[in-house]
Amino acid sequence: MAVLNNWSPPRVSQLLVDADLTIPAAYDIRCNKIRGYDSELWLSAATSASWEIRIVHGGTYINGSCRSQAFQKDGTTNPPHFPYGLKTPSIGGYGSVGIIDILESVALAAGKSVSVDSLLTDGISERTGSAGVSVLDVLEVDHIAEQTASAGITFDDDLNIDTDFEAKVTQRYRSASAGDTLRYGDATEVFYNTPGASPGEILKQVTIPDVYLDASCTFRISFTAKKTSVGAAYASVWINGIERAPSVLTLTTDYQVKSTDIGSLTGGDVITVHVYGVGAQDMYIKDFTVKSTDSVYTPLAASPIWSP
Repeated sequence: MAVLNNWSPPRVSQLLVDADLTIPAAYDIRCNKIRGYDSELWLSAATSASWEIRIVHGGTYINGSCRSQAFQKDGTTNPPHFPYGLKTPSIGGYGSVGIIDILESVALAAGKSVSVDSLLTDGISERTGSAGVSVLDVLEVDHIAEQTASAGITFDDDLNIDTDFEAKVTQRYRSASAGDTLRYGDATEVFYNTPGASPGEILKQVTIPDVYLDASCTFRISFTAKKTSVGAAYASVWINGIERAPSVLTLTTDYQVKSTDIGSLTGGDVITVHVYGVGAQDMYIKDFTVKSTDSVYTPLAASPIWSP
């Protein structure tokens, strides 16, 4: 039974309930705050009828969605905190937009791990006082590079590498820039009748020697080419199956020299000359050359001999 305390019609100052209070399905309780006793939890009331928040002894339960623009500190000194932990099966951005920014460090308990499809970071470093960064399986990278132009790469401990890699690090190697010193030449005239549309047929091919360990070599590649009849016909230089600049070189019925400098090459790259076109015609290639100006390096040379 409900009892009105300090009753003075028509004003009610307090409602005391000494039995379960049942609200029929058609009605609800609307207020700014639902509060327990001073020693218990309190909670701001939800503003959407589709959300339900229940506070019971021993925990807080959320049925459905609970959305907040921010968790804010109380006053000027007390930041939000979760003394018994914050547990959730997943944390994600809202819908298809937005990211989650964590402004402080994230510490995982011992034995826990992070599993991600991709990890984007400005740096990976050991935690202060820890045993360093340890990769127990395989670390796959395209290259290891210094962070700035002057920082360099430092290995404080032994670097264990396989025999092939060790040979490449210690051997003399070459770098190439555009130049006119002949590195490879094939003057033989070859032809193909009706090679078809791109990529057509390969009439010349050479592989850059492994001694060119520099990944940014530039070579001057040239050949002479012609066709025997009218119609669209082309010849072009390809690297590892990809057409490179100039992408298309139109052929004529008279031999013409085609030359181009192609960079970002290294040992093992395959240079080919393709011919292709429209209609039945003989297409000729000869005088295929690769030229450069080379520099020779010894990255880990023997100690020099000192003289008095």
